[in-house]
Amino acid sequence: MVKLKYWKESFSNTWRIIWMSWAGKIGIIMLIIFLVLAGYVVAAYYPTVTTEYTQGISSIWPFNYPFNAPPCWSVSNKFKGMDIKYNDLNTTGIQKGIITMQGLFGPIKVVGYKVDYYYSFDYHSKGFPSDVLVVTGVYVGQNVTFVKVKYTLTRPDGSQIVFYDSTVEHGKETVIYGALERTEKGTIELPLGLRKVSESDLIYDYFLNSLEKIYNNTGVIIGPKYAQELIFGKVVNMNGKPTLVPLNGKYTINISITFIPAKGVSPNSPDGRANLTSFEWKLMPNCYGLFGTDNEARPVGLGLLLGIPYAFLIGFTVTFVSTFIGAIYGTLAGYWKDIKGEALMRIADITNSLPFLPILIVLSYVFRQSITLMVLAGLMILLFWASPVIIVRSAALQISEQLYVEAARASGAGTSRIIFRHIFPQILPYTVAIAVLSIPGIIVTEAGLSLLGFGDPTAPTWGKMLQNAYDSQAVINGWWWTYLFPGLALVVFSATFLLIGRAIEPIVAPKLQK
Repeated sequence: MVKLKYWKESFSNTWRIIWMSWAGKIGIIMLIIFLVLAGYVVAAYYPTVTTEYTQGISSIWPFNYPFNAPPCWSVSNKFKGMDIKYNDLNTTGIQKGIITMQGLFGPIKVVGYKVDYYYSFDYHSKGFPSDVLVVTGVYVGQNVTFVKVKYTLTRPDGSQIVFYDSTVEHGKETVIYGALERTEKGTIELPLGLRKVSESDLIYDYFLNSLEKIYNNTGVIIGPKYAQELIFGKVVNMNGKPTLVPLNGKYTINISITFIPAKGVSPNSPDGRANLTSFEWKLMPNCYGLFGTDNEARPVGLGLLLGIPYAFLIGFTVTFVSTFIGAIYGTLAGYWKDIKGEALMRIADITNSLPFLPILIVLSYVFRQSITLMVLAGLMILLFWASPVIIVRSAALQISEQLYVEAARASGAGTSRIIFRHIFPQILPYTVAIAVLSIPGIIVTEAGLSLLGFGDPTAPTWGKMLQNAYDSQAVINGWWWTYLFPGLALVVFSATFLLIGRAIEPIVAPKLQK
């Protein structure tokens, strides 16, 4: 009970001094906010969302968020997005009619069937979509001898963009899809087009041919660049230069399926018909939230939240374990004034002289196959434990010369009793100050290792977000939000503990107390 009293008094005095200063108040309030956010994130997002976030592009992210969308507060011409699904489509149903086909000796007319699916929507915006996702499934029965799909978008000015105009395979479902994703500033990575899952080549000639007709002699270069702008744009002259601006008005999607069933097979039977099985048109917004998205369509704001618990985990684990080890070690080195104390100090001096970051990089590379956040924390503890030894030993040397320590020694008190009852409680405020001031360095070290590719690949830390921004050449491409906000998170999180450490200064330097 007596020992507990000393520890409680030490913590009480430390807390009182921290709360007396404005820096301490601000630091404590910021720390409470981070702790509340960390608790919320753990309860709401772990572990499922964390796993999906670190996996990057998967079956969930590209369909929910735009690629490399800036924060909405930084965009003047916003586009809110649009999602058109299968149930939104209208259909004419199966209609019998005369179909013109190319025969051996020229065009021939045969009896066939046709079904149309269509949807009209109003496009009124000052901005363009950031990405366009097109998914369409067409089923063709086994007993269908001929089937052709024509997939078009009619614009407000009457011009037409053809996405697909060809036959598809029999006896299976063919999925025609395309994703016009912005992977560099103003460009897309792959040639724009619609692809059949059963084939490996991209089919984009129809699209490009349509655009060449629309933008002929306008001065606009036709190609996979600026695909979204080309679909929903028109050319105006601004300062003598052709510029794409949104073409507002009514757009109509039309999917026309023409088929001929085998002789004697009903066009309404599953084996004798062709019909649409799935459909989605997703026009992604050109901005997202307060923090935007990265090059893998992940919300940056979500990454900032997911990184808070990991910042606490790596910062507190490494700092308090290494500082506690160093404090006990330094206390023993200060209490023993003989060769044992000198030997302990020489070991600490050697450890302190080691280049921490290069050694951590080498060790992280050696253990890269099994690196986790806890393994990384263990490596950092092995190197950082000696940092507080010199300061703690200096304090322990002074305290061990006090009369009450000499009296305890003379009364026959053991080494452990003298250290943990008389010396260490006096050193505890120094230890707390060292630990608090060391947390920012630990967080920044982990971020630096992650930026270099030596961090935990499964942990969505802020350093991992910076690494992703570096790998995607965010600075060159102008995606400033993907590296600015993780950097600011590191700064604010570090500033929290620097403010608290500033408030603790009067404990380690009593002359600063007023």
